[in-house]
Amino acid sequence: MVGAAPLSADLTEQLVRILPHAPFIGQGYGMTELATSVSHLRLDMKIGTPGNSGKLIPGIVARVVKQDGTLAGYNELGELLLKSPSMSLGYLNNPTATAETFTDGWLHTGDEVMINEQKEELIKVRGFQVAPAELEGHLLEHADVVDACVVGIPDQYSGELPFAYVVPSPDAQARIACGPAEEGQVRTAILKHVADHKVYYKRLAGIEFLPAIPKNPSGKLLRRVLREQAKTQLAAGQLKLTPKPKL
Repeated sequence: MVGAAPLSADLTEQLVRILPHAPFIGQGYGMTELATSVSHLRLDMKIGTPGNSGKLIPGIVARVVKQDGTLAGYNELGELLLKSPSMSLGYLNNPTATAETFTDGWLHTGDEVMINEQKEELIKVRGFQVAPAELEGHLLEHADVVDACVVGIPDQYSGELPFAYVVPSPDAQARIACGPAEEGQVRTAILKHVADHKVYYKRLAGIEFLPAIPKNPSGKLLRRVLREQAKTQLAAGQLKLTPKPKL
């Protein structure tokens, strides 16, 4: 967990290479005036979104206020104001700083932030909700995977099924280059890694290998791009799907 300064996309990638077996890599936000921790990345994510401090922890209330005093909307910059039951009463023997920082029950952090508008991209399998981030985090625990993005693909029986786009490790890439048989072995091993540890409705419908996962400049997965790509490939019969297990 990184704090005190923003964690860039480049630095995140360096940490992933240096600490490939770290349980998670990301950043949080905190202040001494609020008994330290304010937000951190979700625990089901192995790698946090660069530039994002995660979600507020329980008990923390926040608002983002623009310079004109109005509340900022999604993706608008403003000062972060916080309150919580653990908030301090002020600064000892410093009434001026206390009056400037603590106003009407709110702590003025002085930090300029933006609230990201994020819609949960859950995959609905037979009525069950599957979080792509959970499967992506699990895939990254496999030695043959260096990056992954999971999307939902249409299925007549289940409604949707999770499908993974995977960037193989250099060693896995070398084995895949040896031919279809070796590629199949790598794919089977990764699929088994998920099937052995996840409930049946979270099993992957298939895997497609890519040289890189598309991301925006801040390092966030462009899941929409791969979702549309999967639909196009599925319609053209180009997706490598695994046989459906007998339940």
